Amino acid sequence: MQVSGNARRYTVDNRLYRWHIQQFLNELGRLVEATKPRTILDVGCGEGFVAAFLKRRLPEVEMTGVDLSEEALAYARQHFGELATFRQADIYRLPFPDRSFDTVVCSEVLEHLDDPDRAVHELKRVARRYVVITVPLEPYFKWLNILGQWLGVSEDPGHVQFWNRDGFETFIRRHFPEAEISRKHIYQLARGRV
Repeated sequence: MQVSGNARRYTVDNRLYRWHIQQFLNELGRLVEATKPRTILDVGCGEGFVAAFLKRRLPEVEMTGVDLSEEALAYARQHFGELATFRQADIYRLPFPDRSFDTVVCSEVLEHLDDPDRAVHELKRVARRYVVITVPLEPYFKWLNILGQWLGVSEDPGHVQFWNRDGFETFIRRHFPEAEISRKHIYQLARGRV
């Protein structure tokens, strides 16, 4: 099984990079924990690293992860199947009834989508109380990624959306006028009530 750039992000040996990712995960965990969920849906879960982190932080939560990539889901099931249920799904057509999950998480996904507004509408549809979204902070993420590619330690992430601070806030407020927005290093996070 080929390891994706997403999986490498969470398994890299570099201590500084692992610390950086842990700081991001801690902020994500803080935002999700404050929603006091009983059920969480991780949309675009990839290989399951975020779902596993959240389940370990909130062991009483029922965790579900969905992704379009069956290869990523096979990794998630193999490594984290005891922590969460993983199934294939399209972010634009989630196979759940309205208001199915207390909290819906979508971490580092929207920047890959041609229609992120449509995706957020679907996230809101299946959320009972909160949606938590993370995206890279531009232009800093792009600059560091270009440097990483030049050094041979990262690859082109395939982003088609690029949000700076103002752009992300405008995007989020369109969907969640009262959202809490935070930043951690080169990442932007938002928690909005539906």
